[in-house]
Formats: sequence, structure tokens, C-alpha cells
Amino acid sequence: MKTALRIFLAVVILFVGIAIGANLKFFSHALPEIGATGTTTVPSSSPEATTILGTSIPTPASVKEIKPAFGIVWEAWQVLSENFYGTLPTPKEAAYDAIRGIVQGLGDPFTNFFTPKQAKQFEEDMSGKFEGIGALVKQAEGGGILIVETFENSPARKAGLQKGDVIIAVNGKDITKMSLEAAIMLVRGPAGTTVKLTIRRKGKEEPFDVKVTRAKIDIPVVEKKMLPNDIAYLKLNSFTSNSPKRVHEALKELLAKHPKGLIFDLRGNGGGYLDAAVSIGSEFLSGGDVLVEKFKNGKENHYKVKKNGIARKIPLVVLVDGGTASAAEIVAGAIQDDKRGILIGEKTFGKGSVQIIRKLSDGSELKVTVAHWFTPKGRAIHGKGIEPDIVVKLTPEDQKAGKDPQLDRAVQYLLTGK
Repeated sequence: MKTALRIFLAVVILFVGIAIGANLKFFSHALPEIGATGTTTVPSSSPEATTILGTSIPTPASVKEIKPAFGIVWEAWQVLSENFYGTLPTPKEAAYDAIRGIVQGLGDPFTNFFTPKQAKQFEEDMSGKFEGIGALVKQAEGGGILIVETFENSPARKAGLQKGDVIIAVNGKDITKMSLEAAIMLVRGPAGTTVKLTIRRKGKEEPFDVKVTRAKIDIPVVEKKMLPNDIAYLKLNSFTSNSPKRVHEALKELLAKHPKGLIFDLRGNGGGYLDAAVSIGSEFLSGGDVLVEKFKNGKENHYKVKKNGIARKIPLVVLVDGGTASAAEIVAGAIQDDKRGILIGEKTFGKGSVQIIRKLSDGSELKVTVAHWFTPKGRAIHGKGIEPDIVVKLTPEDQKAGKDPQLDRAVQYLLTGK
């Protein structure tokens, strides 16, 4: 595994897999892609882990306080083992349940515990290829999985799932009391297999079932084309390690055609590598910060704009929506702060907490929130999101009809300046 890379993970799990971010520093997507929304994590092997946390290992004093307090756990286990009328979990399972209980008690949806199996899956998903249903999701209020976005041509969209749907059961099993990660693991599965999802949808009185056939989902990093009226269009789906190169090459090709303006589409982009976000943001910005990271102890990290960006003068519109998270929000926020371009679409997801991932002795992993990030002008995005300059909704009806009013509005703005 790479040890010095940083990534943003919006908590977006592509019903394809717990998507981005293994034991690397990243901005957690705000969303999980079940199959693929940024958190900044640092591998335990990295010297930066100690720097960021201040004290990455409990001090002797804290150990002395914790050890006696945990004695009550052994007392409870003894009572259960002697009296419980039923099957007890294995010691390992009980230990994992205890860790999950502590983590859930923190009230932070981005601090999570992964079993060795989940950690391995998390790592594999870093390849950008997933097996699942192809949806961007987050925890629904009241429990369940809220679908933030479905990917184009994904099994989820083909099955009729829509933005705003809430999955409340998987193959008949209620998931409303489960953690997001546990629920997602039930939705995921090998390509070619079928999963039955029970859906609660606004406007429908009763929940209904939808069968989805999972598939291998390989999301293209970059999509580019020239639109009518000499408008260039560039869509970035994720901030992978090769995204900066792909974006630079795409920009070079598009700019060679002397377009009147550029539309940079970050809709549904749940995040990726921090370094990629800084590099890509630098293509459009002339100077200053791309983002600022702030830690509990008052420490700040400023990530400066890099030199040699090639799209710093062309008229620019950035498309955003509720699936725009983490690294994507950082780039959009920096462009908006700098007044470099106009944001059109819907409010972004609002994922701005920073995590480290530490591998434990048995291969399990703990992802811990250690900081928050801010736009260059100090705006906090975590839990708030970024409001676009021009709000344009994209409804499920629009999608079904093949309409894209957000893209149409971006073209209009570039042609008329309003």
C-alpha cells in the first residue's frame, strides 16, 4: 500500500464498494459510493500520524485510567457467559462489537471501525473499479441508506432507483438500526448476483421492493467534449492518482480548440486524493491557497496553488450538486472564493472532516476524525456544504426525459454572461 498519499473520501460508497480511502490520508467523501462523498487520513506507518494527532499513542496516565474502567466489560462478559440463554459471539466478535459501541457513542459518522475483511475491501476499492449497484449514498435520517445519486448506466439507475430513495431493508433484512458501513456491506456483492432492496420513496405511501443485478462498475475518470457554440465540457468523476494528468491532458486538448468558455462538471464526484485536488484546483487558480486544514490543537496546514496551470483565464462554470463532496467541494470552494468561476447547480454535500486510518494488529482498521478543512477564505464546509451562485434543480423527471437544465444554464451563462 502507498503510505504517503492523501485522499478525500466523501462517505460515499458506490453500492459498489466502500469506496475511497484505505490507510492513506484523505478527505473523506461525504458519501460512500456503494460501489465508490473526503476525509484526510494518514497511515499509521507515516510519521505524519504522530504530528497530526499530537499524541497518537495513549499516555501512561490515560492507560492507568482506562484499564480499571474497562474492568466492568469483563464483569458484564462473565455475567453473559454464565447466564445468557442463547448463543454468545466469539471473543473476537465481542471485541469488535465493543469497539463499534465506543465508536458509535462518539456521534461522528466519519469515525469508523473496519473488520479485516472490510479493511481489505476498502483497500481493493482504491483501484477505482467496483462491484455493486453504482450509487452514491449516506446515512438516512431515522436509519437506512439514503441514495444521493446514481451513476449513469449503473444497475441502480437501470433498476429505477432515484435520488432521495431510502433503502430500509436488504433481502428482507431491516437495516434501519445498522451502521452505514454494515448496511452497505449487505448491498454490495459480486457482479451478476441479485439483491432485493426495500425502498421508501417520497410520495409513495408504502415501501416497495426493487431487485438490482450487481455489476462491475468502472467509472471513467474524465469525460470531455465540445458542445455547440464552441463551449468546452470536462467532467471529472473522481480524484484518483492519475486524475491530474488526465485533467491536464483533457484541458490541453480542449483549449487547443479555442472555446468561448469551459464547463467543469463535478456533479456526483465524491472525492479522492488530496494531492489530486490541489493539482487540479491549481489548473484554474493563479495563486493563494486551495484549502486550509485545521486541527484541534490549533495547527493549520495551508495547501498552496501550484504553478503552471493552463486554464486560469478561460471563462469558467463549475457544476455541483448534492453528490459533490470532499475533494470536489474543496476545488469548487476554492474557485468560488477566488471568484475565478461561477458555481451552478445544487448545494454540495458538506464533507469537510479529516480522518486518519490506523491499522490494528489483526488487520482491522480504525478511521478517526482529527481535523476539519476550510476554503481559502476560511469558510467551513463540513455539515454545511457550498451554495452555488446560481441554483438550478435537476429532478428525477429531468433525468428520465434525458434533460439537463443545469448544463443548459451553464451554457447560457457562458454565452450571455448572466
